[in-house]
Amino acid sequence: MTAMPWHRRTLRWAQTNLVEIDPSRYDGSWWRDHWRRTRVQGAIINAGGIVAYYPTEVPLHHRAVALCDRDLFGEIVAAAREEGFSVIARMDSNRVAEDFYRAHPDWICVDAEGAPHRQADKYITCINSAYHTEYLPAIMREVIARVRPDGFSDNSWAGLPRDRICHCRNCREAFHAFAGLDLPRGQDWSREDHRRWIAWNYRRRTEIWDLNNAVTTGAGGPECIWSGMISGDVPNNGHRFIDLKEILPRASIVMLDHQRRNPVDGFADNTEAGKRLHEVGGWDKLIPESTPQYQLGQPAFRLASMPPAEVRLWSSSGFAGGLQPWWHHIGALREDRWQYRIAEPIFRWHEKHEAVLVNRQPIADVGVIWPHRNHDFFGRGRAAERTMVPTGGS
Repeated sequence: MTAMPWHRRTLRWAQTNLVEIDPSRYDGSWWRDHWRRTRVQGAIINAGGIVAYYPTEVPLHHRAVALCDRDLFGEIVAAAREEGFSVIARMDSNRVAEDFYRAHPDWICVDAEGAPHRQADKYITCINSAYHTEYLPAIMREVIARVRPDGFSDNSWAGLPRDRICHCRNCREAFHAFAGLDLPRGQDWSREDHRRWIAWNYRRRTEIWDLNNAVTTGAGGPECIWSGMISGDVPNNGHRFIDLKEILPRASIVMLDHQRRNPVDGFADNTEAGKRLHEVGGWDKLIPESTPQYQLGQPAFRLASMPPAEVRLWSSSGFAGGLQPWWHHIGALREDRWQYRIAEPIFRWHEKHEAVLVNRQPIADVGVIWPHRNHDFFGRGRAAERTMVPTGGS
C-alpha cells in the first residue's frame, strides 16, 4: 500500500485551521498527541493566501499578526513529516486587505458603477486578473521551495459567486472575447448575455483548476497536485460555477467541504453526496470530508463543541457513501475541550474497518441522469424548488 501515491493511500486527515494569533500559542506537542490519538495519516496545514503563516518574501503577502519571524507553517510540516504524514498546504486566497487593494486595484472585482466588491473588511479578487495567474502561483512556488508539500488545497479558489457580477476591465475584455457581447448588468435568465456569462464563468473555473495544477506539478513534481475544495451540495457548487463533470475527473483526490446536515435534509444527504461525487469522478479515488468538531450552525459557535452524536452520525453516513474522515478545528487554543474528544472513537473505528470502506464498486443497474445545466437553466433562481425537491422524491 505504501507504494501508492499519497492521494491514494491517505485515509484519515487532520486540520487545525490556524488563526492569526496562533503563532503565539500553538502547542505542537499537544497537537502531535492528538494526531496520534485520532490515528490520522495526513495533515492540512495553513500556508498562505489571505494570511501567511511562514516568513514569506512575496510582496503584500501578509504575515499573521503574531508570526513575527516564526515559521509556524514550516514547524507543523516538519512535525507531520516526523509522524510519516502526507502534507497538504492549505491556501485561502480570494480576498485581500486595504493596502493590497491600493497597490493593485485592477486585480479587484468591481460592480457596474466601479465600486469594489468586498467581504467584511477585505476586497474580493478577480478570477480573471493577474492575482490568480501570477500572484498566487508565486506563493505556491515559494511554499514548494521551502517545504515541498505533497499537494495543495484552497478553501476559496472559485472567486466571486454568481449573485454578483464583476465589471472590471479584465472581465469585460475576457467575456467579449468569449461571447462577442458586453457583460450583463444584472441577473436575467431570459437574456442571452446572462446565459453566456454563466457558461463563461464555468469554463473559467475549470481553466483555473488546470492552471493551478500546472503550477504545482511544474514546481513540485507530478504528484504535487492542487485540489481546490468543492461542496457536496448541488446548489452551492452551481453558485460558485464549479462544473463537477469537468473537474472531478481531473481531481486525483477530492477535498470535500460538506460539513453538516442542513435544516431540510437529514444524515442520508451525506451518503447521497458521496455516491454522487464518486459516480461523476470515479470510485477509485478518495474523497476526504471536512467535518467540524465545533458547533456549526446558524450562527456558528466555533469555540463550542458539536454534540458527539451529531458528528458520529454525519461521519458514518459519509462512510456509507465512500467518504473518508477529516477532523477540523478552528484555532489552536483549546477553550472547550469537549470537542477534542469527539474524533478519536470515530477515527479508530475507521482505522479498524478501513479495508472495507475504500475501493468499493456500486452494483446498481439503474441510474439517474441529472446534468447541472438543468439545475442552472431550468432551475434558474428557483432551483431548490424546481430541481432539488423532485430529486429527493417530493
